[in-house]
Amino acid sequence: MTSRLIVLVDEHWPTRPSAPWVLVGEDGRLRSEGSSEPRHWPPADECAMVLGGSQCVWHETRLPRGARREEGRLLTYALEERLLRDPDSQHLVVVRRESDEAGVTVGVLVVARERLRSLTAQFAAIGRPLVAAQAELQCAPGGADGWHLSLAEHGLVLRPGSGPALAFDPPLAGALPLLRHALAAARSANALPSSIAVHAAPAIEQPAAELATELECALQAATPYLWWQGVGGATNLLQGEFAPQHRRGGWTSRLRAPLRLAAASLAVLLLASAGEVMWQRQRLGEIEARIERLFETAMPNTPPIAPAAQLERRLDERRMRHGRLRDDDLLAQLAAYTRARGVATRDSVATLDYRDGRLKLVLPALDPAERARLASRLASLGYGTRAGDASNELVITPELIR
Repeated sequence: MTSRLIVLVDEHWPTRPSAPWVLVGEDGRLRSEGSSEPRHWPPADECAMVLGGSQCVWHETRLPRGARREEGRLLTYALEERLLRDPDSQHLVVVRRESDEAGVTVGVLVVARERLRSLTAQFAAIGRPLVAAQAELQCAPGGADGWHLSLAEHGLVLRPGSGPALAFDPPLAGALPLLRHALAAARSANALPSSIAVHAAPAIEQPAAELATELECALQAATPYLWWQGVGGATNLLQGEFAPQHRRGGWTSRLRAPLRLAAASLAVLLLASAGEVMWQRQRLGEIEARIERLFETAMPNTPPIAPAAQLERRLDERRMRHGRLRDDDLLAQLAAYTRARGVATRDSVATLDYRDGRLKLVLPALDPAERARLASRLASLGYGTRAGDASNELVITPELIR
């Protein structure tokens, strides 16, 4: 059964070598705990550390939707002005992603690269190579259900709902101005919590009622704060260049057989894909040859340059001769707009202008998301769209004359 030693490292370690620790089993249950120097730490199969709150900073930023491989460069650019030191000296670890139509909201933990390098080297030097490192900012109790304040002798952590966690130095009285500032910011954003759940470590007394009066916010006693309890759901900071070297060989040997099976499966898949591509090319050639034969039958003595467009144009000419609407007629384009807009069509057009097969609409109530959906629906009906001279203008044209 695997045992793990978890050490709480504050900003003074290893200058002050004594540190709180816990020994947990494979099931995550506590076996023993204490606070001592490394030579008195109990033996364990693995060793991990929790970085005290003041050594990490939690930022949130918006990134455009794009390839994940560009995320590191985009994060460095987005956070450059918010970091106290040069971005290259900081280790960035993504702990949360939330995507929407406009982009991606990313939560990032930032720790000094040199500090993390020094700690991993120190643990390796004392024979306790690290397999994981978590930030107390993420380990402390929290959740989208409300605000949580964790109190311990080594520091305080505030997790305001789903927002970034904040760390404060003890004592609580000294952190009051910063807590008031956080509450004032929430009040201005109309996100003030009805109360704050307070998690106090066993050695810390719950705040008195006078503190709630000073903060102008109710305080509710919650479960005790155990700094090690949330490590299971926290992100491992040892990523990239800090990934544990001593575990790579073991993982490679364990994965050798599955990797061979995966390689064989990939080879079969590549062969099957190559055969399918060759078959699809043959089918495409047959379809193109059939289109050319049909084109020669429908339009003799006409060179096939763009057969589909030429046939569509001839069809429009025939429609006009028989008194039917062409695709670029006003009524046809208005009908396409009505189908694409659906129930929101009524009172949606301020003015319209139709010239040379192009319909220009002024849509004052159209936001960017609705504009994108409308363009997609019109494209499925064979019409292209583009922005007009003003931001609220939309120009609709058949794809063939676009």
